[in-house]
Amino acid sequence: MKFCKMTALILAVLILLCSCSKEIETVGGNYMLATGKAGGTYYSLGTCVASIWDKYSNSTTNVATTTGSIDNIEMLLKENADLGFVQSDILYYALEGQEMYEENRQRGISVVANLYTEAAQFVVNASTDIQSISDLNGKTVAVGEYGTATEAAARKILEAYGVTYDMITVKYQTFSEAMDGLSSGSIDAAFAVSSLPSANILEYSQTREIRLLPISLTQSAAFKRSCPFFSEGVILNDVYGTQNSASTVCIDVLLICRSNLAQANIYSITKALFDNTDEIISGHAKGADINPVTASETSVGSFHSGAKQYFDNLGEEPAEEKPAESTASEESQSENE
Repeated sequence: MKFCKMTALILAVLILLCSCSKEIETVGGNYMLATGKAGGTYYSLGTCVASIWDKYSNSTTNVATTTGSIDNIEMLLKENADLGFVQSDILYYALEGQEMYEENRQRGISVVANLYTEAAQFVVNASTDIQSISDLNGKTVAVGEYGTATEAAARKILEAYGVTYDMITVKYQTFSEAMDGLSSGSIDAAFAVSSLPSANILEYSQTREIRLLPISLTQSAAFKRSCPFFSEGVILNDVYGTQNSASTVCIDVLLICRSNLAQANIYSITKALFDNTDEIISGHAKGADINPVTASETSVGSFHSGAKQYFDNLGEEPAEEKPAESTASEESQSENE
């Protein structure tokens, strides 16, 4: 009888050990993180984030260089990536079937975290008489490369101030090219969306005095309604050494994932990230902007259940895993509808 009890006890321990081993395998994972161009903020931040996941969540993460937000969404939709960085405006267009996703609304993408914000910036030389966006009527304006998130944002902001493309000479240029144009006088204004300070604008402002044109969501009700991804912000005068601070609109940079990834896995990497923000701060300049309070808020899309569980429970251990997200999660809509 004692032998049978001992055998049963040993079997119970073995089953428990196997169960624990299986749980570890489930929580960990092999991931592909879609970032941005080599040397850019998305790529360098992605490398930092991946190292934290791999260190604390039993994961193996490969970091892919991409052309940015649009490319990252495509990679997730085709399951060539599991997670990625994206500007909130691009995610909004994808979910709503607008701009580059016109009549092609996307599904199967969820938000993991709101990481930090980028600011819209219209730059002119301070020596010009251009004081507002309305003054760009009849001018030559670099709006970003054609079909990009930057170009779409520039167009919407211009239209909010009554300036359409047929009223200006449009230049579809990279921001580096636009800075060269400002220097030579071949363009009057350049538009960018970037974290502050923009390296290109900062370098340019070291040798030339610039002016930032003010931008406000309150310019028109239609502007605010059609661009729910914008939030109000300000660029202080000490950022670029401008004479005055300038109001602006900001766009969130989100960490997104495929909606069908397991709840426990997304919980695990979210926990690893926000339980170790000190390592992000020491590893990347944007680390100071990343925290669980702002990370749990988004005006676009829906949070993955694993991320939501972490933010709702402030890092408590997860309950028993639910099945992979259903069609309701895959048909994530903007919370502004």
